[in-house]
Amino acid sequence: MGLNAIIFLAVFFLLVGCTSPETTRTRGGGPGADVGNRTKVVRMHEGSDPFAKTPKIIRAQNPSLAGARQADQLSR
Repeated sequence: MGLNAIIFLAVFFLLVGCTSPETTRTRGGGPGADVGNRTKVVRMHEGSDPFAKTPKIIRAQNPSLAGARQADQLSR
């Protein structure tokens, strides 16, 4: 094997080894990577209170979550 062939093979395997598994993932309305891992309507953090049991180190009020809760109720 010549030096050119060795360099070609090294570059070839470097490029093949660096391809991402995301290149074969379905996009544009397809099921995506986690097929069957979710429903059509995804509910994230439903009913959570993100400031519950947070220590009050600084005297400040947490932002109101009323708007977010109203938007959640209207979207159902």
